[in-house]
Amino acid sequence: MKKSIIPILFALLSFEHHVFGHDDHLHHWEIPSADPDRIVLTLPGNPSTSFGVTWRTNTEIDGGVIEIAKETGAPRFDLTKRVLPASTENITFGKNEWKDELSINYHSVTVDGLEPDRLYCYRVGDGDVYMTEWIQYRTAPADDSPITFLYFGDAQNSVFSHWSRVIRAAYQKAPHANFALHAGDLINRANRDTEWAEWFKAGSFIHHSIATVPVAGNHEFYSNESLINREKFLSEHWAPQFNLPVEDRFPEEIQESVYSIDFNHMRVIVLNSNKFQQEQVAWFREQLKSNDKKWTVLSFHHPIFSSGKDRNNDDLRELWKPIIDEFGCDLILQGHDHTYARGQTLQVPVYSADSEGTESIQTVYVNSVSGPKQYEFQKNGWDDFTADNVNLIQKAENTQFFQVITIDGEKIDYKAYTAAGELYDSFVLKKDDTGSKTIIQGEAIANTRMFKNTEPYHREGMDY
Repeated sequence: MKKSIIPILFALLSFEHHVFGHDDHLHHWEIPSADPDRIVLTLPGNPSTSFGVTWRTNTEIDGGVIEIAKETGAPRFDLTKRVLPASTENITFGKNEWKDELSINYHSVTVDGLEPDRLYCYRVGDGDVYMTEWIQYRTAPADDSPITFLYFGDAQNSVFSHWSRVIRAAYQKAPHANFALHAGDLINRANRDTEWAEWFKAGSFIHHSIATVPVAGNHEFYSNESLINREKFLSEHWAPQFNLPVEDRFPEEIQESVYSIDFNHMRVIVLNSNKFQQEQVAWFREQLKSNDKKWTVLSFHHPIFSSGKDRNNDDLRELWKPIIDEFGCDLILQGHDHTYARGQTLQVPVYSADSEGTESIQTVYVNSVSGPKQYEFQKNGWDDFTADNVNLIQKAENTQFFQVITIDGEKIDYKAYTAAGELYDSFVLKKDDTGSKTIIQGEAIANTRMFKNTEPYHREGMDY
């Protein structure tokens, strides 16, 4: 007579809950296994000739490889594959979010020597039984071809249930985007592994095939309760799961959260607005002074001009804005305030003499939110910042956004969409050979989206 398998299943589930259990229901995709999961593609080097990949397994898999080949359209493109070893790092999580210790192996590899603007196929795993499917990725162009990227403000809350549709709508608009920039607060609780599981699940194959450029927000930091001053530290997940450029000059706590990436005619600079802001100034200035790219895109989490009600980052504004002004940074992408705001600092004269309907500007600032947590807009708009010569152009409340931004020679084409894929805000920023910039505003939206004219908002049923 066969024995019942019910006791065995019950014991297995009890074991899984004992080892991996947490206060929420445990999903099978949260449990590390021998199969690679949480695959994310990043840009630790030259995006025209290299890319990085990181993935996770249980400790049964103590090493990993990446297989890569040029995509030819033929079924056996893989016969010319290269095989490269990955570095493996064991991380044990415990006291912060799990009842018992969870030991995970993270595998990371950087692939170099690739051709610019070339479609490749890659897969990762143990090199034998546990391998992923083949994934396509195109390297960035090395010439002046256009670069398109996605921009997301805070995802943060109910990431799997409510943010997943936003990143997927963005992918539908720009499936060939070169990268996706996440301006901080990717999740809500820095070391909650289940929340990172939601972020990876929500993005799914998009994280595998469009490079991720992450920015550290305040919710990527956690307090060390054992220290008297409850000092905040960057999430234990950050460095193991994101293969990012390393700047050795910075304290270890913020390494891989302050970096730059050069594309053909654009430099993307990522700063950490949470910690060691003063220590980043010298490096920031060097990045701008040495920049020979036509365009400079800057991202950090806390806005220079706050848009959320009762918020103000005056210390950051006093520290970093003079540098932004000195070097004329073009586009600043931020999060944190859970509202939408887009405006610019102006040059003199405000209106260019030879171009009707355009403004001569210095820098465009954007605050945005892609997740469901929403705040009220500043009562006086950006009037509190008039001393900084800033002009608010468009705003919104109670709306999840994503942005599609294209850098094409002498212009930036910016479009902000709602989660429904509807165009809400747009502009074209042009720069001539002298560095003079003018902006052409997009068609005005008939009704500015505010709490009073959108669906009722409340947090019930959301993971906040």
